[in-house]
Amino acid sequence: MSMAANQQIEDQIPDLKRYARSLARSEADANDLVQDCVERALLKWHLYKPGTNLRSWLFTMMRNVFISQKRREAVSMRYMQQAVHDENTAARPSQVHSVFLKETVAAMEGLSEQERAAVHMLGMEERSHSEAADETHLPVGTMKSRLSRGRANLRSSMQMGEGDLS
Repeated sequence: MSMAANQQIEDQIPDLKRYARSLARSEADANDLVQDCVERALLKWHLYKPGTNLRSWLFTMMRNVFISQKRREAVSMRYMQQAVHDENTAARPSQVHSVFLKETVAAMEGLSEQERAAVHMLGMEERSHSEAADETHLPVGTMKSRLSRGRANLRSSMQMGEGDLS
């Protein structure tokens, strides 16, 4: 990214701040929104087409960042409301759940190191195949293969059917 690009974005910050204030509820939220927008603009600069309206590009980006944040907040709020509701109506885990958890942990320990890592990253942490491949410095196909073998071995050791572990 060139210094000229940095300067072009920097020149738009006063306009971005005004727009952020119109979207956000507080000055702090507006400043965070500007920071998030500038950060994304710097990361996505390669997608900007020179000669087009930079201000419009940045405003669109800011609007999208704002909407994404609001959606995340709404999902988080629904989750918290459900968690509070569940906490008030939840029953203690049954012995069956406790036994199943212990069996699952034992089955995970029975996997090879590579399969266990793949199942953990891709199945439990819900990372994408490319994220896991980047972290482990392995091809995406290798991660998919390890996940597939790990799931098959877990099903086998826990005597489950094909659809029970997805």
